This record gives sequence, C-alpha cells and structure tokens, in this order.
Amino acid sequence: MLIGNGWDLHQHTENEILSLGGVEFNEDGFLGHSDGDILLHALCDAFLGAVGKKDIGHYFPSNENTPENISSTIILNEILRVIEYEKFTLTNVDITIITQKFNVKDKALKIKENLSKLLMIPIEKINIKGKSADDYGIIGDQKASLAIVSLLLDNA
Repeated sequence: MLIGNGWDLHQHTENEILSLGGVEFNEDGFLGHSDGDILLHALCDAFLGAVGKKDIGHYFPSNENTPENISSTIILNEILRVIEYEKFTLTNVDITIITQKFNVKDKALKIKENLSKLLMIPIEKINIKGKSADDYGIIGDQKASLAIVSLLLDNA
C-alpha cells in the first residue's frame, strides 16, 4: 500500500471562473498559470508522492513549456499516465478544502461525481470536507484557498 499527500494554495481573482475538482462554478476563480484548480493540483501531487515521483511543477512548470490556462483535468490525466495508474487500485481519497470564499458543502456532490468519473472509482471512496480559517490570514481574509488531499493506493 502507498500513501500520498498533496496540497495547493492559490489566490482568488475576479477575472477567472472557479474550477474545483474539474467542475466549473460561476464564482471568482483562482490566479494561476493553469485554470488554478487547487483540488486537482493537490490530487496530482498526492498521486506523484505516493509513487515517489517529483511534484506537479516538474511535469507542468508555470512557464512557456505549459500552455497558459490549461485545464487541470488534462494535467490530472497526464499525471495518471506518468504514475501508470492502471497498475494500482485507488482505495480512497480524502479531500479538505480550507476557504472562506465559498461554501464547499454546496459543491461537494458535483465534485465527487466528477472525480468518480475521472478516477474510475465509486463515489463512496471519495470524501470532501470544507473548513474555514476562522477569519485568520490570507484564507480568512478571502484572498486565497487551500486544498489538502490524502489518498491510498494498492497494487492492482
């Protein structure tokens, strides 16, 4: 069994649509070279960490080598290819979104449904929790949000 953990934090901006878990919501999004999907970025790092690979920035640097505004779903699919996802069974994924900018609970089902399709696992193996920063720091000031992802892989 292999455990992976990843996290990602991005600033909010009014100039982008919120992309979270590969689902777009009509709310302020994140600054980033890609679509800024903190959940999928954290998920990618969790997969890479579980199998002992370098982080997402190695494969998708924030420069001219990575297309600007690239969908994080494309990034995830490439990371799954890199880690040879088909050789593993994903036991579960546990996600925490720390934000005061939007309500995670209202978005959780749509995100879980999309992740279930992307990862080809039952929705019951995906957990999403929302937390606040109790008005503290850049998250509490609604300037940024953070995603933390843990997962468990087993050899298929």
